[in-house]
Amino acid sequence: MTSFSDFIQKAKDDYTRIETELKSYEKKVKDAGEAADTWTRDQAAKLKADLSEAQKKVTDLAERIDREGEEAVTEAHDQAKRHWDALHAAVATYRDHVTKSADV
Repeated sequence: MTSFSDFIQKAKDDYTRIETELKSYEKKVKDAGEAADTWTRDQAAKLKADLSEAQKKVTDLAERIDREGEEAVTEAHDQAKRHWDALHAAVATYRDHVTKSADV
């Protein structure tokens, strides 16, 4: 496997894992009700939208690789990887906040 195909497969595997993780945090926040802070409630929706956008970028990248070959899509790969890495960082921040929050 090439680095492009490795990245695409990892991203596809991560999509399901992150989606499941976000759903579990959404449940914790919902169960906490008013005790959950505004940032925590708002962040879940933002992360779901970011996850959807990241999945679209990875899917588009995979389709471009199929059409144009890996050499032609290096810039798109780098952009998708940066987006995916930023999503992971945002999810980690959210995870830490929800886990450490005494109210949730």
